[in-house]
Amino acid sequence: MTTDPVARLLAAQAGLATRAQLTTAGLSRSALAWRLGRDWRLVLPRVVAAQRGPLSERQRLVAALLYAGPGAALTSLAAAAWHGVTCVPPQHPVHVLVPQNRGPLSSSFVVVRRTTRPDPHPFRRGPLTFVSRARAVADAARDCGSAPTARAVVIEAVQRGLVRLDDVRHELEAGQRRDSRLLRDALQDAEAGAWSGPEADLGRLCRGSRALPQLWLNPDLSAPDGTLLPRPDGWFDDVAMAVQVHSRAYHDGDLWDDTVMSDGIYPEYGIVVVGVTPRRIARSPAAVLARIERSYAAAAQRPRPSVLAAPVGHGLVAPAPR
Repeated sequence: MTTDPVARLLAAQAGLATRAQLTTAGLSRSALAWRLGRDWRLVLPRVVAAQRGPLSERQRLVAALLYAGPGAALTSLAAAAWHGVTCVPPQHPVHVLVPQNRGPLSSSFVVVRRTTRPDPHPFRRGPLTFVSRARAVADAARDCGSAPTARAVVIEAVQRGLVRLDDVRHELEAGQRRDSRLLRDALQDAEAGAWSGPEADLGRLCRGSRALPQLWLNPDLSAPDGTLLPRPDGWFDDVAMAVQVHSRAYHDGDLWDDTVMSDGIYPEYGIVVVGVTPRRIARSPAAVLARIERSYAAAAQRPRPSVLAAPVGHGLVAPAPR
């Protein structure tokens, strides 16, 4: 291990340091100027990189924290990605939370956000400090700029068990009101049971119908003999009708084969199946809804098969009498 304090400082911070840190470590101003003129460079005001090439993603995060100063924590898209959310769009700015009365202005790729509600349980890993998972996911949904991306961030985080719905709901209610509509709508889709964007679109479409009852998303199903059946994307329980959103983007490879096989199992137990696609929902929502309504009306004319169903997490129960 090197005994040079400047080298140790740079090694601990991914090759980055502030001017003040370098001076404290013993590097003179003239020596710093000499290095900046040759093989080092300023990447943010007062933040030096001991290299001339572009920064890695990890270096961008370290640089943002060094720029923001003591008490800063990474949040939003960068923090959500670090916590494991894979659908975060690339090339995003780095958002940093700082105490209300501290911190510089936003600069270059860094967005500085002041808060009166610092995260009480940040994650610290070496030179990096991140807000909690729920805070990161909530801020990412607010900042992503589009409803589909916000929905994808929240649904993925919930479905993969990275966050609990209650914790994200707390962040919605306790956090800032700016851009909260994106987060609120995404959270509503996740709370309804959507496992993907197309399923959320299906749920929203059916909620706008005057002819349809509540659509359950991804319910548990069981045959009268106790056989567990595949979970349908959507389910109208009073008539035992399944609505399947056929999307190769979400059911590719073996999952696509499983989807096709499950569609064939449902009729064996008297279940009506209606297939739709994300493209049709997006391009012709009225036509898709009309088809679902017609199928529902037809299904209501037959005796309901004795299939047990319940929303996810509620346990299988007998259907209510019609």
